[in-house]
Amino acid sequence: AATDPAAATPAATDGAAPATASAPAQPTKPGPNVTPAGVVFNFKPDGSPSKIFLAGSFNDWNPANPKYLLKNDGPNGMWTITVKLVPGTYQYKFVADGQWIKDPNSPGSAPDGFGAQNGQFDVK
Repeated sequence: AATDPAAATPAATDGAAPATASAPAQPTKPGPNVTPAGVVFNFKPDGSPSKIFLAGSFNDWNPANPKYLLKNDGPNGMWTITVKLVPGTYQYKFVADGQWIKDPNSPGSAPDGFGAQNGQFDVK
């Protein structure tokens, strides 16, 4: 029985190694990162929200669409999602537990029509 936990430990490490090895392929820089696989959004929120959604001009500003739910699996509390987008200019915000938040790392800004700003970026 003592051998089983020891055997499980290397297996868990081996299982984690490919995930760790593939992680650097995904951009970890905050903000939207345009890649061949899609736009990788990385966001490090203040506090510890239970859910963060991405809402923007590409999904009719839906603040709770499950297809745009970020995963809390990035380094150092970074939440991430990859979205395939055709070339164009897009506006977006993050919605953390119902609170709309402009991405402080967005490359551009545009008025949101409510006295605040949306993040804005281009896909070429």
